[in-house]
Amino acid sequence: MSSPIVDQKSNSYKEALVKVHKKISHSTRISIIANKISKNISSHFPEASEINCLDVGTGDMTIAELIGEISPSTNWKCIDIHELPKELKNSEKWKKYQQFDGNNIPFPNNSFDISVFSDVLHHTGDSAPKLIAEAARVSKYIVIKDHFEYSFYSRSILKLMDIVGNWGYGVSIPKRYFSKKSFESLVDSSGLKIVDLNVGVRLYDHLPIVKSVLNPKWQFIAVLTNK
Repeated sequence: MSSPIVDQKSNSYKEALVKVHKKISHSTRISIIANKISKNISSHFPEASEINCLDVGTGDMTIAELIGEISPSTNWKCIDIHELPKELKNSEKWKKYQQFDGNNIPFPNNSFDISVFSDVLHHTGDSAPKLIAEAARVSKYIVIKDHFEYSFYSRSILKLMDIVGNWGYGVSIPKRYFSKKSFESLVDSSGLKIVDLNVGVRLYDHLPIVKSVLNPKWQFIAVLTNK
């Protein structure tokens, strides 16, 4: 996720990737994701006047802000590993942002109704189980948007997508992605259960050539809760 809080070193290749990513898919893609996550949230709290939400690995907070526009009943806190630059600390927009250590979510038990990980968990490596457990500690439900790999081909294309979408912003590229089995194992070992799983999220139908290469089944949104 693009972010003004990430320390971006000057690099012409990275700058070029950022421009390409923003031009061809970034805005449309996050709009689709925000709409789908908003529907997940609303389906679990259909009559709530206020839904307290946490965006983990928030980046530029665009997902949280878009969901807030779609579902005004949502109230957001946003966390990421990056320190907020001095010039943003007095900004009204960034008052809902808080830095954290990447493992321990800095809120008390049951602080939120929903925690959201949008294309974040596959970047966390060995910290994924800890983060899932922490999200379960602080919230009733967890919404995860992420990727499934099925073969060397899907893994390679997903890596290429990550290079275009994240490397330019200084985000590390994972060696592997979730398989359906490894994701289910992570959920089960964390004492959680999947209450909704949408495999086949169509994010690139607006790009005729790209959509023929990127299989929708590589994209999923899952909703978890305690067993």
